[in-house]
Amino acid sequence: MTPDSVAGHPTERAAAAPGGLTGATLLGLSGLALLGPFATDAFLPVLPRISEEFAVSAGSTQLALSGVTVGMALGQLFSGPLSDAIGRRRPLLAGSAALALFSLAAALAPSLPMLIAACAILGFGASAGATVGRAVVTDLETGSALTRGLSLLGSAMAVGPVVAPVFGVGLALLWGWRSVFVGMAVLAAASFVFVALLVPESLTPARRVRGGLRAVPRAVGAAARTRAFWCGSLVVWFAFAASFAYISASPYVLQEALGFSPAGYAISFAINGLGVVGGGLVAARLARRWTPHRILALGLTVLTLGAASVVLAILSGAMTVWLILPGFFLLAAACGLYIGPSLALAVAELRETAGTTLALVGAIQFSISAVVAPLSVLGGASDFTPLALTLTIGAVIAWVGWFVFRPRDTVSA
Repeated sequence: MTPDSVAGHPTERAAAAPGGLTGATLLGLSGLALLGPFATDAFLPVLPRISEEFAVSAGSTQLALSGVTVGMALGQLFSGPLSDAIGRRRPLLAGSAALALFSLAAALAPSLPMLIAACAILGFGASAGATVGRAVVTDLETGSALTRGLSLLGSAMAVGPVVAPVFGVGLALLWGWRSVFVGMAVLAAASFVFVALLVPESLTPARRVRGGLRAVPRAVGAAARTRAFWCGSLVVWFAFAASFAYISASPYVLQEALGFSPAGYAISFAINGLGVVGGGLVAARLARRWTPHRILALGLTVLTLGAASVVLAILSGAMTVWLILPGFFLLAAACGLYIGPSLALAVAELRETAGTTLALVGAIQFSISAVVAPLSVLGGASDFTPLALTLTIGAVIAWVGWFVFRPRDTVSA
């Protein structure tokens, strides 16, 4: 069994756009795609400051983060099917424009509800970079090249978490937390230019889906009947839930419980972001000779080790950097290993509706994350048991999905 035999059918090679994924196209896609995770991570270090200004609890402030994730979930359900019908470029450009405008709206928000609403709409715009950008890669590549392409795009997206906290802390120290959103608006405007100049239309009119939104139920039904879709989707949904629990709780664990300064937190988070980048590059390299399912097993193993380290620290009461920091790093690095291969598995047999399929995967992924964000910090800075439970449940369900829906030739072996 070869990677190509799992990640895509031989006949799909003819369906790919000629020329494949170029470096310029990947760069253009990366500019917008990285702004999705950037939009959440840039203001993580200043969440306590937002709580102070609006005089609300940590859980209430987390709703701004949930607003971004809900917006990304709903936006993917819109932009993915739309891109199957009208092509990829226009949704990408519209998404970057919306992200720029509503980042400015967030910067001017006079209250927490207004901030949450602006975050939801900017997340809606950012969703196009994740879903439609990945659909472009699916248009251009198949087989092991698709796994490599999605992993490389994931690594590029992971640059966001590397620089976002440093970016956020730097602006916040100079001009306050609102300047973080102004900076995001500037970056979103730059991504609009990158997409316009570097990303060609990858979905020709002859390959577009007819019927508009009426075609969505058929695409969802086809996905529900596909083992590979379930294997890849369950892994990315619940492994990412565990990873997102760490992301949501990290400012409280590191700054409140362990006493890190905002700058120290930003440096720690940037190091973990490098772990995501490294994981994606490893996954892209392994795709040349490993099946996506095998790479997923490696990613889930790394995730489990990271979760175990953090859970041990919480349940034993030994909240030390020697358990927390390695655990957080492994949880981050696992993202790079599992996201690209899981998406390649999920979409491999559903290329005709790649935008809709990826939208379905992404919408559920970010919906789960929106629930996880406030749940993981229910105990505030004094009780991290909810974080331990979320990490454990996410890792267990991801492993169950990997095992139950693994490829049939793997089962028979």
